[in-house]
Amino acid sequence: MSPVNKPPSPPVSVAPSDLRAGALLTEALVQVAAEHARDREVPESVVVAALSSALGCVAAAIARNNGYDLTDFQAFVANHFARVFQAESARPVYH
Repeated sequence: MSPVNKPPSPPVSVAPSDLRAGALLTEALVQVAAEHARDREVPESVVVAALSSALGCVAAAIARNNGYDLTDFQAFVANHFARVFQAESARPVYH
């Protein structure tokens, strides 16, 4: 049996260029999803489900390909999702 690796611990500090690259990727994904949904009149609930499914697929592939413990990596992804959701939920709504 091969040993199972734990997901990498979050680094103490992340390079500003890596943070910016992640932010740009997030913005691009959100924009493409919004445009696609608007053009095809897809309900918002379907957009959320599709993006959640995509995240699950990518996260599972990364965990499998790197030999990470699936339970630990699932918790890592779920906790990050919850933190982002909570932070975004606290932002004021502008109409």
